[in-house]
Amino acid sequence: MRLWLAFLVVPAFGCSPTLGGGGSIDAAPMIDAAIDAPPDAQQCFGSFVRICLSALPTAPVTLTDSSSDLDLDTGTSPSCDTRSTDYCVIAGTSISIAATKTLRAHGTRPLILISTGTAAFQLAGTIDVSSSHDGIVGAGAAPGSICLAAASPPTPATLNSGGFGGSFGGKGGDGEKTDGDQGKAGAAATSFPGAVRGGCPGGNGGLGGNGGNGGGAVAIIAASVQVDGKINASGAGGHGGGAIKSGGGGGGSGGMIVLDAPTITGAGSLFANGGGGGGGGALGVAGDEGGESTAAATAAAGAKNTGKDGGSGGDGSATTRLIGGIGANHQNEGGGGAGGGAAGFIRASGATGVTISPASIP
Repeated sequence: MRLWLAFLVVPAFGCSPTLGGGGSIDAAPMIDAAIDAPPDAQQCFGSFVRICLSALPTAPVTLTDSSSDLDLDTGTSPSCDTRSTDYCVIAGTSISIAATKTLRAHGTRPLILISTGTAAFQLAGTIDVSSSHDGIVGAGAAPGSICLAAASPPTPATLNSGGFGGSFGGKGGDGEKTDGDQGKAGAAATSFPGAVRGGCPGGNGGLGGNGGNGGGAVAIIAASVQVDGKINASGAGGHGGGAIKSGGGGGGSGGMIVLDAPTITGAGSLFANGGGGGGGGALGVAGDEGGESTAAATAAAGAKNTGKDGGSGGDGSATTRLIGGIGANHQNEGGGGAGGGAAGFIRASGATGVTISPASIP
């Protein structure tokens, strides 16, 4: 057994002790026979999605004040339980994240955290599965191909029109056509998914700006959850159009947060807001980048493009506004502004005291 003091993980994982962002773990040998054996009902958890573990955990999972922030790649990390291929599942007898610490999860699979004991899941710090326009893709953010199969495909941006905002729990904002009409329509909103999955990307602008990725997805399964920190599953801002009068990229939609527990309390926040739309470019001047949400009540700002010929981007969703803002008018044949990203989905039934954006699905 190797002992690492910062981040304690369960024997089921049999994983390497170091994760990408410097967080470390305590690993114990894996019981190989548990991998191929049929799942025991006592090793299965969850009412929204049912997750069966390769073995029950025997230790807590903790991210303490003395440990480093933890960066987790859900597609490749050996910390993920081996039984699940659809999700990165991490389980402990209890789970706690200190107020000064962040668990950052990115990669191809949604993150699921399971506390198997009777103690409350304690979130004083931050769980971040958001996407950002600097290249981080939140855990399990959906590719465009999946999103377009689930809703009416939007009209692609042509010439130098702005891209559409990503749709998920609401409709993404329309991008701006270069003739002044608001016209590059986002897809329709989708119904609440039957599985944990991330949000949808924004559309690319004509001739240039790439759309932002949708927010990632995380689920917590526990006897109770105390949220005094925050969980961020917001979408990325769209990129600005290039300096050739190209259209801005649409903001990504918010992702998905599920708290599967009979009791959810606290003074923290859960948010899955859309990203801001990118600004259109002008001749010799690139458009500005769309912003990203950092708080439940704060919408991601669309690129303002003040003093530029390219159109400004639409704001992302926040609070009760589920739709993304539309791309604004350009000037002097600049590229079109892009639409803002729509809201994601949150399911935290019966939560008290917690700020939630968008509102929880019952």
